[in-house]
Amino acid sequence: MSSFDACPQRRWLVFALVAVALAVAVMLGMAGCGGYDDARGRGDAPVGNRDDAPADVINFPDTFGNVATKCDRYGHRLFVVTHVKTDPTVVVIVDPTCSTGGVAR
Repeated sequence: MSSFDACPQRRWLVFALVAVALAVAVMLGMAGCGGYDDARGRGDAPVGNRDDAPADVINFPDTFGNVATKCDRYGHRLFVVTHVKTDPTVVVIVDPTCSTGGVAR
């Protein structure tokens, strides 16, 4: 029989220490979920206007959507490569077919 099994007080002490350590770890983890970054200007940027209109998708012979394109409200057409392993490249061009002031297709 080990000394750990022979002493119930010691078993309770180890249990209490593990419980306290776990509680501290959870509290430290939850501290990162607060609004600290937003208050200091390091959180997500505020959203003004949102354009959730669907984009036109250009499929290549593999049938995967490889390029998405849509107009913004300012006369520009945006192209985004959708299947890349790095950050997608965004190309913005002036497009006279895109209306200003409304979402054009």
